[in-house]
Amino acid sequence: MTATVNQQEDGSWFYHNPAPFKLEKGGQLPELELAYETYGKLNDDKSNVVVIHHALSVGAHVTATESNPAKGWWNDMLGSAKAIDSDRYFVICVNNLGSCFGSTGPSNLNPVSGQLYNADFPEITIGDMVNSQKQLLEFLGIDSVYAIIGNSMGAMLSLIWAIEYPQMVQRVMLSCTAYKAYPANIANRNIQQSAIRLDPAWNNGNYTSNEDLAGFKLARKLGLYTYRNSAEWNRRFNSHLDKNTADGEITKYMDYNAEKFVKIFDANSYLVITTAMDTYDVTQNYPSNKAAFSRITAKVVVISEEYDILFTPQQQEELFAALQEAGVESAFIQHCSQYGHDSFLVETNRFGQYIEDFLSI
Repeated sequence: MTATVNQQEDGSWFYHNPAPFKLEKGGQLPELELAYETYGKLNDDKSNVVVIHHALSVGAHVTATESNPAKGWWNDMLGSAKAIDSDRYFVICVNNLGSCFGSTGPSNLNPVSGQLYNADFPEITIGDMVNSQKQLLEFLGIDSVYAIIGNSMGAMLSLIWAIEYPQMVQRVMLSCTAYKAYPANIANRNIQQSAIRLDPAWNNGNYTSNEDLAGFKLARKLGLYTYRNSAEWNRRFNSHLDKNTADGEITKYMDYNAEKFVKIFDANSYLVITTAMDTYDVTQNYPSNKAAFSRITAKVVVISEEYDILFTPQQQEELFAALQEAGVESAFIQHCSQYGHDSFLVETNRFGQYIEDFLSI
């Protein structure tokens, strides 16, 4: 049997390869399935491809379409005459391997056992996510990518693309990210992972419903807190600044968003993906940082958010320094926002300008 792609009623696409997919940590998946969405038209010489790599908690639906009018996670950034112009570019966003929005993950059926993978889903890496997407692009006959744009965890995939497949990538934008897992981030994720696993309702990954998992909701609250910063929380929920706001209303906000999140995301996927983030290091297979980064032939733009408490400026500064040491043509943008890590989602006007400039270099 050969791989196939099929379009769904909502306009998204579904790639299925019945052949085993080998994993970097050893072992394999018996088959590979990837959900993805495309925007715009591929030109005759296939030179207008833009790949967007999404962050941890979203999927391939970047913007609304006629087939799927639901608002996407970057709705103001992608579309006709927008920063990522779908009249000009063929844009593709793939739901990451291990996620729960259509691609092979813990909530999928294991074709060997006939049961859901759940906690038996094998350990995967960010590199596995990249390799699965490369397989898809090769199937689509795409051997060159005009630009890759990645934010947060998504930019981890983008950087690996630039290092491991330099012949395919012309330019890369990396926002609010890092080139390796830093100890503070690993600790943060460990607390979230422990909250999920220590919840009796998690039941070793064989839970009835995500909505029953108090530990998963707690994990989401911690994650949400780090996506912004204390300055914004103190301004937004400060009774001295707004007489109609009580200081304690932030807890209601956290509760509401945690309840909302567990209705759409899977706890086992959360564990699989955050564990992949913990082992991320683009230099681990090379004798030095310079040896890894010297492989990059693409033009690279690094965006750092000054008040990001999740991926702190130190991480982007060290990433940029590694690029410079390796002689990579690269630029650094220092963004300043009260919205912290989430600024790339919120301040679309400013980030839109960064992207327009980036696509024209």
